[in-house]
Amino acid sequence: MSPIGGVGINLAVQDAVAAANILARPLREGRLTDADLAAVQTRRLWPTQIVQGLQVQIQKRVISGVLGSTRQPDPPLPLRLIARYPALARIPARLLGLGYRREHVTAGTARQRV
Repeated sequence: MSPIGGVGINLAVQDAVAAANILARPLREGRLTDADLAAVQTRRLWPTQIVQGLQVQIQKRVISGVLGSTRQPDPPLPLRLIARYPALARIPARLLGLGYRREHVTAGTARQRV
């Protein structure tokens, strides 16, 4: 995972929530199987691939161009649009911050206080 975009910790938290939701009951009941672990992997694979693909594109289209050039680079179109319409900055921030598949702790996996 590249540090581009600073989203590694976001994915880690989302992975942990998905794992807790999927694995809590089988762990409690002592019947965890490889299929349960595969279910976690299947659920989190797509969002991880999307984020990593986005990171690769940023590296190729933005960072490599800046580092490999002696002149001031022109910002890519999405960055120019965000600079012109600041409200658009919420879209990538929301996608990167909250993820492409949001995870929420389900009531059944939350630990009950006595």
